[in-house]
Amino acid sequence: MGKVSSVLSDKGYHAMALTLGTILEAVIFPTLNLNHSTSLTLFCPKDQAFFNSKYGQPPLTLFKYHVVPFKMDKDSVEASFDHGSKVDTLLPGHSLVLTSLPTSTGGYASLNLVKVTEWGVYNDGRLIVHGIEDFFDPAFQTLRYPQYDVMNVKEGTSQGFPGLKGALGIISQFLFLQN
Repeated sequence: MGKVSSVLSDKGYHAMALTLGTILEAVIFPTLNLNHSTSLTLFCPKDQAFFNSKYGQPPLTLFKYHVVPFKMDKDSVEASFDHGSKVDTLLPGHSLVLTSLPTSTGGYASLNLVKVTEWGVYNDGRLIVHGIEDFFDPAFQTLRYPQYDVMNVKEGTSQGFPGLKGALGIISQFLFLQN
């Protein structure tokens, strides 16, 4: 973990470099140690995102939302993903959504409307780190892509919350029309 922290610090991601050494080990090491062929992709917010965060100290669950349990580099995004693709994370029930592709936007991709600012900040074959402009918002997928919500996947219902699916659909359409 020291090597990735050092690289992140050298590249200007100081807040995440410090976070990796203390908090994120609880997320990355257990996953990498389960299967030696597992690759993970970490989306690393810029330092400014930590200062602008609505959380003060971002919770561990938010960091889990920034880890994808497979190799996801620029080439694989261009070759294998479509606009609106669901991207699973280590936060159960909360996926990311590919909102722009590198080829369609003049060279950058975005997930949950957060721009990927730097591809391949670190890559040792098992852990890949990309820089992003801000933290991902876990509510994004629920509001704008309710079909990916874990509550809507089972039997097309919202499990005990009558009308929630319809309400989320209306909110999603309203937000979509605002952009």
